This record gives sequence, C-alpha cells and structure tokens, in this order.
Amino acid sequence: FPLAEKVTSTQVMAALDTEELRNLDLEVGPPQPYNYVDPQTGGQKYGVLIHTRFLNQQEEKLVITALEKAFGEIDEESGLQVNQVEPVIGKELLFNAFYAVVISWVLILIYIAFRFEFKSGVAGLLALIHDVLWIIGVFALLGKEVNLNLVAAVLTIIGYSINDTIVIFDRIRENLRFKKRTDSYEQIANMAILQSIRRSLNTSITTVLAILVLYLIGSPTIKDFMFALLIGLTVGTYSSLFMATPLWAIWKTAEEKKPRSTKMATATGK
Repeated sequence: FPLAEKVTSTQVMAALDTEELRNLDLEVGPPQPYNYVDPQTGGQKYGVLIHTRFLNQQEEKLVITALEKAFGEIDEESGLQVNQVEPVIGKELLFNAFYAVVISWVLILIYIAFRFEFKSGVAGLLALIHDVLWIIGVFALLGKEVNLNLVAAVLTIIGYSINDTIVIFDRIRENLRFKKRTDSYEQIANMAILQSIRRSLNTSITTVLAILVLYLIGSPTIKDFMFALLIGLTVGTYSSLFMATPLWAIWKTAEEKKPRSTKMATATGK
C-alpha cells in the first residue's frame, strides 16, 4: 500500500485475495482470505483460511510445503494454526442444532395454538419447515459449509417468518368476527392476505436491502450468514402469505364440509 494511505479491512482482504492465492492447487480445498479478532490484543488480524477434510501428519506437511513454495517460509511469527474438529464433536454440534430448531418449532406451535387455534399452529409450522428446507437445500446445492452460522440464520428466519404469519392470522381472527354466512374461509383468508400483503412486502424488501448491502460489502466471515438470511427472508415472506394462510383455509373448509356430508349420509340412510 502507498505510504500514508489509510488501509481499510476491505483493502487488506482484497490484497490477500490475489490471483496467485486463488490459483493455488492444494487438492484439499481452496484457500480463502479471512479476518478475525485476536483474543489477546483485541485487534483485527488477517490471514488465509483453508478448509479440508481430516488430514494426517504427512498430508499436513504437504499442504504447508505447498504454501511455503508459493509464499515463502512459514515461521512461528506467521501464526500458522491447524485446528481439527473431530467427527464426534461435529456430530454433537449437528444434533444440538437440530434440537434447537425442533424445540423452537414446538414452542411456536404451542404459542400459536394457544393464541389462535391448533390448525393455525400446524399451518404456521409447516410453512416454517418449508423455509428451513429451502435454506438447507440451497446450501447443499451450492456445496456451502453447514456450521453454527447457518444454524443462527435458520433460527433468525424462524422467528422472522412466524412473526409475519402471526400478523396474517391476527387479521383472519378479526375478519372472522364479521363473517357472514355466505363468506367462505377461502374468502376470509384472501381478505386477510390483501390487508397484510403491503405491510409484509414493505418490511421484507427493506430488510432484504439492508442484508444485501452487508452481504456485498461486509466481512467474508459473515457472507454465508447473510446469504442464508437472504434466502430465508424471501422464502419466508412467500410461505407466510401463500402457504400458511391457504393451508389454514383448506383445513377449515374441509372441517366445515365434513359434518354436512355426515348429515346427508344419515338422511339418505333413513
């Protein structure tokens, strides 16, 4: 960098992300620049991160040799770190994340069933499962790492999406108070969506724009988190409006038709 020029984090990361670094073939995973906070000094540090499968000592030496060949000798001051996550630890983290998501689903189901009705809770829960599957599916399709950042993003989206759903169910409850005999549950649900869609879209677009800015100019360490939020917000807005509410309406309509069918069958039998 030129003398007296202020070096920002983005500039440092760009300097690390050179063509030579991107083209370095290690056969175990592409190197990428990253920044972190030094726990001892509290200052920001910059380096190169390589995600690999579990390596033995011989394979580790081959990777270090390739790095030294490209960038020079790696001494103690270089801060070389080799961190291994054992399969048992990884599996434990995965199970803990799964339990956290399931517990959040159960609590949400209980809350919505208590505040509205059980059918609303089930419809909202199915929409949330749809959102989570979308996020995990896109990450799997793109080959992105599933880590605690993804779990945090999933839990964030669950809270955001169900909040949107609750607003619509609240409008449905208000509309049911003025329901006429000729009004179907589909009409009630459609009216609630029309009353809420502007608010939902405005809120979602505003949030997506803020997250998009952070994704584009933010630190590489939070890009996957922001990417998961972008997917979740988009899909969550759709599922709240066009999945949870129609599911509730279909269930209520089927429930209303069932007694009529039973009565008609009884009358025919007589």
